[in-house]
Amino acid sequence: MSFTFRGLEMHGRRMWERARVEEALACIRAHDMTALVLHEPDIMHQLVFPRCFFDPYAQWQSAPARRGENAIQNNRIYFEHVLHLARNQGTELWLEVKELTFPDEVLEARPELIKGGVVCPSEPFWREFIAAKTEELLADFPLLAGIILSPGSPEGRASRAQNKCGCAVCAATPLVDWYDGIIRAMHGPLAARGKRLAVRDFAYKPVDHEPLIEAVGRQPADVVFCIKTTPHDFYPTFPDNPAFGRLPDRPQWVEYDVQGQFYGWGVFPCVMFDDIRRRLAHAAAKGAVGGLFRSEWERINDLAVLDGPNAPNMAAAAMLSLAPATDEAICAAWLRSQGWPEAAAPWLAQVAALTWPIVRDALYIDDFLFSDASMFPRSIGRAWWTMERKHALVPWSPAHAGRLDLDAARIEELLAQKQSAVAGARALATLLDQQHPVVPDELLALWRRRAALLPLYAEGMQLCAEVCLRARWQERDAEHADRTAFAVAIDRLAAFGDRLRPLAVQARHPHQLVMLLDAHRVDDIVAEARHAMASPHGE
Repeated sequence: MSFTFRGLEMHGRRMWERARVEEALACIRAHDMTALVLHEPDIMHQLVFPRCFFDPYAQWQSAPARRGENAIQNNRIYFEHVLHLARNQGTELWLEVKELTFPDEVLEARPELIKGGVVCPSEPFWREFIAAKTEELLADFPLLAGIILSPGSPEGRASRAQNKCGCAVCAATPLVDWYDGIIRAMHGPLAARGKRLAVRDFAYKPVDHEPLIEAVGRQPADVVFCIKTTPHDFYPTFPDNPAFGRLPDRPQWVEYDVQGQFYGWGVFPCVMFDDIRRRLAHAAAKGAVGGLFRSEWERINDLAVLDGPNAPNMAAAAMLSLAPATDEAICAAWLRSQGWPEAAAPWLAQVAALTWPIVRDALYIDDFLFSDASMFPRSIGRAWWTMERKHALVPWSPAHAGRLDLDAARIEELLAQKQSAVAGARALATLLDQQHPVVPDELLALWRRRAALLPLYAEGMQLCAEVCLRARWQERDAEHADRTAFAVAIDRLAAFGDRLRPLAVQARHPHQLVMLLDAHRVDDIVAEARHAMASPHGE
């Protein structure tokens, strides 16, 4: 395996901070990567007006053609500067965007795009608009290497994936044709200037895959298919994405989240060498020739993989996308990049190997995603909605059907997984308390700090899971459910919430840790559970 494209993806506010971009570029140099990718759904509208629709030179009286025009001018100068920083070290710079996105002024100028109170995504105007803004972007910033487009995500301002508009135009436009039109509108200007387009895979369910894969298959041969390691999102317990190999004659890239949106954010350590190794090998066997590695999650500010104990995941992704490497070799390379002694590599590999089993057993229930993007569930209902609908595993792995059917024995089996997480977290904290003469003090302090509250986190997931499991059992089988055990579980969770409350007011804790140990979420689950207990039939 030797991927020709090896990109570090920035996906948060840090892309607008020069120091953080320089940090990312240094990581790219240190680990022989090829590209920096800036991912923000509407970043194009922060860089172009576009001028064929909005005059940036207009002498306005009440409002400019685009609100925040000075911010756009600032962004343009900054972005050109970043392009030169990347070029000076031989690194490509790409943008990653979602469509449809647009500034509000488009709707003010063309109110006919709003039908029944929602934006119609199928009006032909959008293809014209995408082509125009892409052309202007490339004309103004010729150093840009390419664009990664996500048309299947519902996170755009409007999309057929949102299923909001039921107008005649939408009804007459097959989804595959909508995808095709959006992709071609962006590909045309890129191809004309010798730039590249990659189209990103996104699908909630297998049926959602088919029209997007078909649309990508219609495109010119230079269009890349960019595929997440697992279907829908970056869940390490899910099977490999079945999109790999579906278009064997087209370039494919694999995407991997090395920070850990679904495995603790790096606020709690979780090093994924084995999973990265296996997922990249699988993608390569299916024809992948590139890899894109996400370093942060845009929903959390002031946090990225390079800040914490998950940083070796980026080194692993970069190294394993070029050639096989052992865990110790990866650790040695990462330590070297930090200016730390490679002699600490065996220790780092040892503690790293302990982390994923702990986090897996805490955040997942028999492979089903139980946590809310690594946070406690927002409610009992949301926990089950997460496992069975939004982040459903069964559609991608039919073998898991029936595994959430509950009785006393099954609940004990599932809770044993949570108890294992608590025990593992405590053992890791004990191990980190030991002195290690070859380990830099700064590295040991980082791991101790990030793992110190891991046992509390695992305990919280255990207690939330027990309440959610017992609530479902009572709801579905009130005759046999253990109401006494349910009541005890609720009281234990309520007491746990009281233990968490001081964390929110102790300034020494970063807000991301407070998010992962949020007493408000515990309170909501307790309130919902007590309501269920008070209902005549536990409903």
